[in-house]
Amino acid sequence: MSRMRILGASLLALSIGTGAAGAADIYNPPAPEIIYNPTPAFTWTGGYLGGLVGYGWGQPKSKGKSWDADGWVGGVYGGYNFQPSANFVLGLESDLTATGMSGKSAGVSMSDYWNGTVRARAGIAFDRFLVYGTGGLAVGSLKVKNGGKSDTNARAGLTVGGGVEAALTDTVLGRIEYRYTDFGGDTYNTSPKTKASFSSSQVLVGIGVKF
Repeated sequence: MSRMRILGASLLALSIGTGAAGAADIYNPPAPEIIYNPTPAFTWTGGYLGGLVGYGWGQPKSKGKSWDADGWVGGVYGGYNFQPSANFVLGLESDLTATGMSGKSAGVSMSDYWNGTVRARAGIAFDRFLVYGTGGLAVGSLKVKNGGKSDTNARAGLTVGGGVEAALTDTVLGRIEYRYTDFGGDTYNTSPKTKASFSSSQVLVGIGVKF
């Protein structure tokens, strides 16, 4: 009888172990889901404001002669970009700068006191870098002095250029830009009257905030 009890207990234990193993095989919990949150791509769409400094040089022309005029440039800029696709950016920008560009030759001097522009921009974006071209309308205040008398005229012209801009952070933008501006010619009420023209080049470095 004792052997029968031992045999029965052994069979019962074996059946319980087999059932538990089967249950373990039936319940196989799924592996935890891995959630991947990629860093969102930077977008150039939005408005921005900034400040710029640089250097300008140009060539006033009068009486068939030309001479050099150069000096510092500093001001503010702002605009809006729209990025219709991953690599294409369009925008509209305006700036206002004070300049110290001036030069003199043969008793005639010309100074460029301030410039303002309204320009379109178009560029190719490489994630946080933008290579762009720009062009539009420019307005400047030009002063000519001749024979002890000076006259200042506001002149309209065209400006074109290009540059490279980088998103240093999600909100801070840095850039370097070259622009060529031509104000054409005008007659200034000096003594005697002076007909003069002016064109200039500028290299500008800017830091802006995107919003």
